Amino acid sequence: EELKCLDGLGGGRRRPPGMGRKKRRRLAANGKGGGGGRGEPGEGAAPAAGSTSTASTAAVNEAMDGMDAEECLQLLGGHAADSVGATTALRVHLARFALAGGRPAAAAWEIGRESLYFKGRYLKLSRNIPQSPWVIDGERKGDSSVEELICDPMTKLFGASECKFHAEGREDIDVRMLGAGRTFVVEVKSAKRCDVGGKEVEAAVNEAAGGAVVVKAIERCPASAMSSLQAEAETHRKTYVCVCWSSRPLKEEELATLCDTRDLEVFQKTPIRVLHRRAPAVRPRTVHWMEPRLLNPHYLVLRLSTQAGMYIKEFVHGDLGRTQPSLRDLLGGGTVEILQLDVEGVGFEDQDPVSGAAK
Repeated sequence: EELKCLDGLGGGRRRPPGMGRKKRRRLAANGKGGGGGRGEPGEGAAPAAGSTSTASTAAVNEAMDGMDAEECLQLLGGHAADSVGATTALRVHLARFALAGGRPAAAAWEIGRESLYFKGRYLKLSRNIPQSPWVIDGERKGDSSVEELICDPMTKLFGASECKFHAEGREDIDVRMLGAGRTFVVEVKSAKRCDVGGKEVEAAVNEAAGGAVVVKAIERCPASAMSSLQAEAETHRKTYVCVCWSSRPLKEEELATLCDTRDLEVFQKTPIRVLHRRAPAVRPRTVHWMEPRLLNPHYLVLRLSTQAGMYIKEFVHGDLGRTQPSLRDLLGGGTVEILQLDVEGVGFEDQDPVSGAAK
């Protein structure tokens, strides 16, 4: 718990900032008063109207030393469940404070609790939900968001002031997150309940999300888990599966070269679709392996494993030559478009389709 902002106490054990004992005594001897002393001549003058003072953390800790939780509640006006009794007791408590000149004092307490942290993995099964709320020119995109579908039920379940969502990377609004899911951490602020377990969180979120988002493996974690997410997002390999269309008829023999490709280095300029929010740059990325499957001469399914941070849509169609080489280049030209894209794995799910070895 934390107590702060005891307004209008005046005097007490605080020293005015920048004023030592000798200076306060000298001012008192000159009849100018020093304020803030412990009954010394010329001290204890009432602060100006509208001014406030704050008790130090040390003073509060000293006053509350040895108190248990129930005694602290009584100090603040009784048990929280008895709102009427709490208000009456608090007024009685405040009446004990007075400023110089007999004016009543006002005291304010802010009680908080350290944040709780929960780590888990989520699956996004809808192609119309962004990871976080997405608003463009006042118009909302998507039905909801992964963040809201997870945080809103958790805020209600814990009786928290708010929940903060952090994930290991992100997927586009029209991309599903499958496989074992994407790791995320939720910070629960000022929770009224602390006895909530991971299974209870999973049940509450999954029921509220209605199948659009599914969470699993929820457990308590330290605050440091949140800072490690970004580092993990930059080092993990990602496995994708996409449905592609080619304007030029394809043959099985042409796809065989893709199967033999390993650790292909690709250079990607910042995609046109994100140039409005990303700095222009050339980013080298690696395609570790590809596994194509021809559906008919114009359609194929492609599974691929890549370095984190690669733009898969641009790798497929080439982004007007800004990604080189692209799947379009590897297939010998024509037009190649991506129709659907899913994330199948992040990190440990990556597996070479030929050797079967985990990457």
